[in-house]
Amino acid sequence: MASIKVKQEYKELVKLFNQLTGSRSLWQVFNDCIEIMALSIQNTFCFGINFSKNETRYKDIIKNYSDNEIDVILHIFAEITNMIEKNPFRDLLGDLYMQLNMGSDSLGQFFTPYAVSYAMAESTFDKVKAKSEISKKGYITILEPAVGGGANVIAFCEVLKNHNINYQTQSVLVCQELSKLTALMCYTALSLIGCAAVIKVADSLTERYTNYFEECSKGAELWTTPMFHIQNCYKKV
Repeated sequence: MASIKVKQEYKELVKLFNQLTGSRSLWQVFNDCIEIMALSIQNTFCFGINFSKNETRYKDIIKNYSDNEIDVILHIFAEITNMIEKNPFRDLLGDLYMQLNMGSDSLGQFFTPYAVSYAMAESTFDKVKAKSEISKKGYITILEPAVGGGANVIAFCEVLKNHNINYQTQSVLVCQELSKLTALMCYTALSLIGCAAVIKVADSLTERYTNYFEECSKGAELWTTPMFHIQNCYKKV
């Protein structure tokens, strides 16, 4: 495979992805790895109606990879986890996605630089209102109808932290995204930084999120983070 120029910190990840290409495109490998990670996280905490469906989907993906290749995928997951652990407040997967030239012009995928996301989050944050909501309900709700890889909501979580608000226990994120791949990138990142979040894969213009139980009854594709379950957020959003 041709050499791909990326930031120094991503070179080990690209090297691992390249070990899985050959007969597969880089896009397919990246997509499979992200979905495997998301399915693994989801089914660790979610034992509802989608558990068996998720298990079947997981097996359908990994059957296309050898045992050695599955070890590489696990190494990729560990590498991403370690990178996010070292620096949680950034759009790591979105940045990598764009550096690998996998953005879709037809879908208008242009990922916002994290510095811009943080500046927007800080400028729109109302600490007085947030503190008031938390004193009344114990949490605030954050809505992002076009979440992409999650840069804006991750930046907002950093803003909360910098204002001494625990984003893991005092906020619930409701996100939507049309592209399943980028929705799962966001889901993986939010799961790893400990956000309580639900991500709906759908067009927010035609299938706007209502509430968790109604969305479940409609059969919407929802991805709920571990902290969403740990914090018992089912009735909050």
